[in-house]
Amino acid sequence: MMRLKVENIEEGLHPSEAVVSVRTRNGSEELVIDPRSLSGDTLGIGWPVATEGQFKLVELPRQTSRGTKRVWVRDDDLISDEAVRVAV
Repeated sequence: MMRLKVENIEEGLHPSEAVVSVRTRNGSEELVIDPRSLSGDTLGIGWPVATEGQFKLVELPRQTSRGTKRVWVRDDDLISDEAVRVAV
């Protein structure tokens, strides 16, 4: 499993929500998630779907505010789940 670096922006409308920002090839996307799915500043996403140069296509656990489920992210914004466990 992979984890994606995110920026925690704010709390969601409910205590069980957090709004995070994901850096993408075309800027950034925001999505509302369960804060328990965060480990530090990373979000679990599974494995990349495709690769194009220095970018990987990943599927997010929920749709972004624009309705996107898959986004292109930089390779260096992805880390293995195992590396996160060792660091924490």
